[in-house]
Amino acid sequence: MTNGNGWIANLGQAKYLEVLDLQRELVKLRQEQRIPDTLLLVEHEPVITLGRRGSTSNILSSSEQLASHGINVHQVERGGDVTYHGPGQLVGYPMIDLAERKIGVRQFVDLLEETIILTLADFDIRAGRQSQHRGVWVEDRKIAALGVAIKRWVSFHGFALNVSPNLRHYCHINPCELHYEQVTSMARLLGKPPAMAVVIQKLASRFAELFPGEWLEIAPAEVLARVQIEANGSRRKAQGTRK
Repeated sequence: MTNGNGWIANLGQAKYLEVLDLQRELVKLRQEQRIPDTLLLVEHEPVITLGRRGSTSNILSSSEQLASHGINVHQVERGGDVTYHGPGQLVGYPMIDLAERKIGVRQFVDLLEETIILTLADFDIRAGRQSQHRGVWVEDRKIAALGVAIKRWVSFHGFALNVSPNLRHYCHINPCELHYEQVTSMARLLGKPPAMAVVIQKLASRFAELFPGEWLEIAPAEVLARVQIEANGSRRKAQGTRK
């Protein structure tokens, strides 16, 4: 695996669709080698997403019931079935050039799982994998979900680690055809919620170990500014071509 430089941006709490649009912009810039590998870390509002294998039969509540809890549903291009995002869950979106790092898709997903397993070990939580399901597990309970997409060898979407979410919201879905009671969180296992800032720090450190390179913390405003600068540059280039 080759080393490379990268950005890590903690977006705090941000809307799912806004971050999805940002991912797509960053993927294009990464494909064009205009930005380095980038990891976005974020908490979302309550939302259910359906991946490429997603079936609405795994959404157990009506649209009216979901609306009463402020939960929207979105179909997206990631792998996997149905999953839930919400406050207290740390979501990571790595936009990694797999070709540049000389890693395949399976190895990439393994590295994401290992990032979470090592992060949990930092909190004395013993986690691992299951042969029949992707994700990270503590015994027979799922604590982190993974679902990625690859476009021209650049990844997007990613993983979701249950730090201290409202686990009752999982009763609205069968996550990857599992019963909602098979889902757990760091807060449940530790007896109290860990500080999200500490979890982010530990996870970013483990991620940088497994994806070697010089990873720089970058403010969300800087990420947005770079996207805007590159978009303006593309428009000027297009206008110049038409003249």
